[in-house]
Amino acid sequence: DMMAWNDLDLDVENDGMSLEKLHRLTSFILEKFQPVWYEAKEEIAPDGKRVWFHGFETMITGQLWNVDIWFFDQSKIEDAAEYCDSIAQRAKKKQKQQIVAIKEELIRRGLYSFEVYRSIDVYKAVTELGITTPERFLSEYRIQRD
Repeated sequence: DMMAWNDLDLDVENDGMSLEKLHRLTSFILEKFQPVWYEAKEEIAPDGKRVWFHGFETMITGQLWNVDIWFFDQSKIEDAAEYCDSIAQRAKKKQKQQIVAIKEELIRRGLYSFEVYRSIDVYKAVTELGITTPERFLSEYRIQRD
């Protein structure tokens, strides 16, 4: 209940992933989902581990959806699930409303993306720093990247 747009994030264990499989999955996504936007890439994460990503936007049931498929090692997936669970349990109803309001304003301004502000930035600002409005977020929060 902290989503500001139609978004589906999938974390997949990557032990069997390869660049060849990334290319095959690209073909499948393009054919089956006919995305209006698409990106796929292989990266080396700061910890030296290989990561694969597919991101696309497509129409589902008459609405535009953003789909992100990340291929990580199992420990990264477990850490991400634990973090998401902790935010969902820790955030009170009012904070969840504040999180959505900040996300919606960032979207409106074109600032809610992987390159600028991400969900984790908004969660930290609201639950750890007590920032409660989009205006305060934009004036007080500084991006903290790992």
